[in-house]
Amino acid sequence: MHMALAQVFASGPPDRGGDGRLAAAMTGRLEAAARQVPELAPYVSRLRAAYDAVAVGGVDRPAQRVHGDLHLGQVLRAGDPDRWFVIDFEGEPARPLAERRRVQAPVRDVAGMLRSFDYAAHARRPWRPEWAWSCRDAYCAGYAAEAAWDPREEGALLRAHETDRAVYEALYEARHRPDWLPVPMAALARLAAGP
Repeated sequence: MHMALAQVFASGPPDRGGDGRLAAAMTGRLEAAARQVPELAPYVSRLRAAYDAVAVGGVDRPAQRVHGDLHLGQVLRAGDPDRWFVIDFEGEPARPLAERRRVQAPVRDVAGMLRSFDYAAHARRPWRPEWAWSCRDAYCAGYAAEAAWDPREEGALLRAHETDRAVYEALYEARHRPDWLPVPMAALARLAAGP
């Protein structure tokens, strides 16, 4: 999908200085969510470290158009097992349109899909976290084979985007599905513990 998007839409060079803006925006979302989801409070300072690592480390990969809200619910398999469709390219509805249209690091979509494996694993009883980890590894390996770069090589950026996505999920679940709040909170506890 990212290779097709890069062919159709112009890519941009790495946004020098954009890493600081990205970290600041993520930090702002974290702090706003923590005011509404008390369960986040014990993790805020450690989660902020994931964003600080991006501000210091920088982004080397060119930016491009991305899906913006990629997860398992946006991927449909046709009758042919080798034919897949990706739907709903409008990005996260809660984000401003200008932000959703901006070129970004493809690792943002990767993080969304990795978070989705946690949700799928939690839907099964009993919960099998090893299944989610095997899916994460397979997804990243498959991505690396097709895209010629491994998203795991951008560990700080991947962790920051995964943290940002889990913060978004915690706020969503607290507002709409409190029974699902443990799913993003488990991820946030893991992410707060560090790389």
